[in-house]
Amino acid sequence: MSEQRLKVLYGKLEGAGGIFARDPTGYLAIEVGIYEKHGLDVSWEHVQGTEERYRRLEGGDADVSFVVGRASLQHFLDTGTTRIIGSSMNRCPYVLMADATLHSAGDLKGKTVACRGTTAQIAPLTETFAERAGLKVGTDVELTLLPGDQHAYEALVGGTTLAALMPRPFAFLCEEKGFRRLADWPEIVDDPLPITIETLEQSVRQKEPVLIAFLNGHREAVGYLKTHRAATLHMLEATFGYAPSLAARTYDDYLVWLDEQLTVEPGQVARLLDQIKPEEKLNALEVASRWVAPWGLRG
Repeated sequence: MSEQRLKVLYGKLEGAGGIFARDPTGYLAIEVGIYEKHGLDVSWEHVQGTEERYRRLEGGDADVSFVVGRASLQHFLDTGTTRIIGSSMNRCPYVLMADATLHSAGDLKGKTVACRGTTAQIAPLTETFAERAGLKVGTDVELTLLPGDQHAYEALVGGTTLAALMPRPFAFLCEEKGFRRLADWPEIVDDPLPITIETLEQSVRQKEPVLIAFLNGHREAVGYLKTHRAATLHMLEATFGYAPSLAARTYDDYLVWLDEQLTVEPGQVARLLDQIKPEEKLNALEVASRWVAPWGLRG
């Protein structure tokens, strides 16, 4: 039996120096023959820009795209043409990064903390600053609410703020630049569905067997990555040009959040809706039932 060809697209994190892929598992899976074992000839292609990946997907030049949940859910709500067949990461908590002169949340007294505005609106930041550091937001510490995580990253590395809440990929890059993670900050700010696996609605109907075969292969590949640290570090350094320290941080504190189940948790859809459509009060279960393929939704 001939292998089924499948073209998979992914992007790198915008504003992160062009090197950070949210899920680089495909390179390792192709190298060790995991997809081939599942009857697939998979190409794993970097295409930068969410809109360009949609153009290729909708133009028939690709079968599957890995994309951040905020973008994929917004595109579905706008067009109704795409579906999620799974997610390789359902959540990944933000961390609080700060100038190297600061050591704890209490050191933020009189300082400003930058963060994504929509994230801050649904997280108990005021209560956490009060409980962990005895700081009152608006009096002892100021929050600067910005349009996105990249803006928070730029504010910190650019020196316009001394601390910022940001997702781990940006945090690793900050650590490379000498900034410090404040270890006493809890995991209260989250990034729901940071990696969704997307295809066209018509592909779910027409290519279900090959898509399920891909998910089975990728599920095995994630397990392989998480149990083969040395091989993964080598891949990150050789394919993406990571410095050894960045490769180690990525593996130990980010790739561990990859989820071999590859299914979507309905609760994360609800959290994502709260971020991108807070004013519409959409029914998360109803949205999830339309957006996620039945075999991609966690029961």
